[in-house]
Formats: sequence, C-alpha cells, structure tokens
Amino acid sequence: MLSCLALSFISCFATNTKGNRQKPTLCILGGTPSTTQIINLIPDSIKAAYHVISFNRPGFGGSANAVMTKERLYKLAKEAGLKKNDFGIIGVSGGGPLAILIATKFHLKHCGIISGMVSRDAFFKYGDKAVTKGVMQTALGDYDKFEKTAMQFPNIDEIVKQAGAGSKEVAIRACYNEFRFILSDNLFIKNKVNPLKIDWWHGEDDVNVPIASAELFLKDYPNAKLNRVAKATHGIDANVYISKLLRQWNPINK
Repeated sequence: MLSCLALSFISCFATNTKGNRQKPTLCILGGTPSTTQIINLIPDSIKAAYHVISFNRPGFGGSANAVMTKERLYKLAKEAGLKKNDFGIIGVSGGGPLAILIATKFHLKHCGIISGMVSRDAFFKYGDKAVTKGVMQTALGDYDKFEKTAMQFPNIDEIVKQAGAGSKEVAIRACYNEFRFILSDNLFIKNKVNPLKIDWWHGEDDVNVPIASAELFLKDYPNAKLNRVAKATHGIDANVYISKLLRQWNPINK
C-alpha cells in the first residue's frame, strides 16, 4: 500500500520509468522523504497506460543535499523528461505544492493532489490543529533546532530509510531544506487567483495538514476542486486516489 507518510516528514517517487513517449506523460511526486523504491508500488496497469516519470529532490535517494529553489525544481522536472503541455502531475503530501508549481510552469493539462501540504499562511492559520506545527516552526528557524526536534521522532530510523540517505544528518538536512522551501514567504505569490485546474483529495480527519488549511489555500485557485474523504487521516492510500484521478482525466482508461 502506498500511504502518505504522516508528515513524519510530509515521499518522493524518484527516478523515471522508461516508456513509450506516445503514452501520456505522468509525473508523480511523493512527500518528504522517500526513495526510488516507492515508484515500484505504482500499479502495473498505470505504468502500462502512462509514461510515468519522477525525480529525486535534493538529499533524497542518494542525491546530494542542496537548497531547493524554483529553478532547481523545474530543472529536475525537465531532466526527468517532463515537457510543456504534458499530460499531468500528481503530488502527494509534501509533493503537493511542488506539483502545483510545476503544473503552472509547464502548462500541464492536469494537476492532482493527495493529502497535500499547503502554503505557509494557510498552514499556520490552522496550525494549532496540526500535530506537525512544531516541526514546521523549527523548519523556519535554525537547522540545529530542527535537527533536535527531528531526532526526537520515535520513527527517525524509518525516516532515514525512506529518504534513502546514508546518514540521519543527510536525511534530516534534506527535509529541513525542502520544508523551508515549501514554507517560503510568497512562494505562490504569482499564483494568486491562478486559473490552474487542481483536483485535490484530502482526509477530513487529517491532523498533519488540517483540511481547513487546504480549503484556505485553494481559495486562490477558482478552478480547484477539493474532494473531502470522510473519516480519513493524512495516511490515506495514495494509489486509490491516483487511480481515481486518472479515471477522471482519461475516461478511455476506465
């Protein structure tokens, strides 16, 4: 089962699957963090119908740590094989805001989000309802404080494993860099009242990213549709909703 990590750091499907470029190109970005192994959990039926691509963000899957920027994000997407006007992108958890940036930059036909993280203002507006508030606050400060907080996580070894990192320091630094980027001031300033169509699925009981934060964030996207998943938390099975999204976008593959 391909579940969202409990913003235990918010997974990155890394690498790309070689495929027929005549197939619709689908880019998938998971949360924070994961490795190239996760893409193996994507159903074969989807891989058969789509040219599935993705990439490691800095520090994950054995890549070097680096500060994330929009330019670096777009370069990674392009190197993975994404082109302007391609079919679509799906972002899970921490990959959600990155997917929105990429969909806007590359003028993709479809953008889907599953249990997505949101902008800084939207998250902290309802931060008191989020169990991840402390982690996000430390991500805005010095690395030492973030590292100290992360090292107290009972599942820190699992986080390192998911990151595919050689050490806890590499994994934690990578998460710190990515969260700081996602929570950057005005990261989505040029996206205000953006016509981008977004199909978003979110658990009503999500305490990692409260659904109220998603609702607030999406007010700047008049063509967005928020699908509420009753009695669901942050860790909903992403494959279920990836399949739902693809059936909506490409009815021929129902």
